[in-house]
Amino acid sequence: MATENDDGKEVSPQRSKGGARRWYGAARGMAIAFPIVFLLPGFAFSYLPLGAAVVSALIGWMVPGRPHTVKNAWRTVGESFVWLAAALHLALVALWLYLATGLFGFLIDKNFRSAVKDADRIVIRDGGGLCHSKPDKEPSLFEITNKAEIAAFNDMFKFSGRTMSCKCCGYPGIDWWRDGQCVVVSALHHGHALRISGIGGDLRFTIESRRRVQEWLETHCGLTPGDNSPRYRRCIMARARIESEVLDLAKTNDSKKPTMDDLRDEFKKNGKEFPACPAGGEYSLTYGEDGKPVVKCSAPRHD
Repeated sequence: MATENDDGKEVSPQRSKGGARRWYGAARGMAIAFPIVFLLPGFAFSYLPLGAAVVSALIGWMVPGRPHTVKNAWRTVGESFVWLAAALHLALVALWLYLATGLFGFLIDKNFRSAVKDADRIVIRDGGGLCHSKPDKEPSLFEITNKAEIAAFNDMFKFSGRTMSCKCCGYPGIDWWRDGQCVVVSALHHGHALRISGIGGDLRFTIESRRRVQEWLETHCGLTPGDNSPRYRRCIMARARIESEVLDLAKTNDSKKPTMDDLRDEFKKNGKEFPACPAGGEYSLTYGEDGKPVVKCSAPRHD
C-alpha cells in the first residue's frame, strides 16, 4: 500500500524504506561513531578512522532510520544533528587522510633526512632491526661509502606517513654510520615500510619509493623484500635436521626421549659436527603433546 508524502504524492513503502530511510540510517551510524574518530590514532594510521566511518555507515544502512522521506529527515533538530555529525565525521576522516599522506609524510621525510645527515657509510645487513640488532657483528650484504652514492641511496627513501607496526624484526637491516659510529639502525618491513631508530612507528614508503628500494635491493643484494633472511632459512633446515636425529636416536634408545646433551654426545661419538645456528642463537629441545621433538632457537627471527 502506497503512502503520501507532504506534497500529496504517493511513495511506495519499498522505495521509501530502501531510499531515504537507509541513507538516514547510514548517517545515524556515522553520527554515533563520530567520537571514535578522536580516539583512533589517525595521524599515524589514517585508514583506521576511514574504516570506522565505512563500518558505521554500513551498519546504519542495514538498520534503516525512522524518516520515510528525505524531507522528513530534516524536520527535527535531532535529525538535523545526525546529518551534521555525519558530515563532520566525513570531513575529519578526509582531513586525517590528507595529513597522513601529505603533511605528515613531509614531516617524516624531514626527520629522516635530519637523522641520516652527514652519514659517511651505509650498510645493508643480513639481520633484523631494532628488536635485536647487532650492526657491528652481523654479516654485511652491501656497503656504500661513496658520497654521491650515499646521497642517491638516501634520495630513494620517501614516506607517505606511518603504518601499523608488525611484531617481526624486519629484514634486511639498513644502518647509517658516521665517523665509525652507527647513528641510525633500521630494517625493512615486508617491503613497504621502514622501522627506524629515533622515529616512532613503521614509516610507510610512497609507491614510487617502494618500487625504487625494491629494485635497488634486488640489483645490489639479490634480495626480494619480504623474504626471510637466508640465515633464518638455514636455521630452519638445521632445526629440522636435529629433530630428525632425535627421532632416530629415540629408536635406538628404547623409546627414551633424548635430551640435547644426549644428542650432542651422539654426534661427537659418531665424529659428526653438531649443527650450529647460522643466526648465532642456541638450540633447545622440548617435546610436544604428541611426543614429537620440537627444536627452538634463541636467535630472534629475521623476516
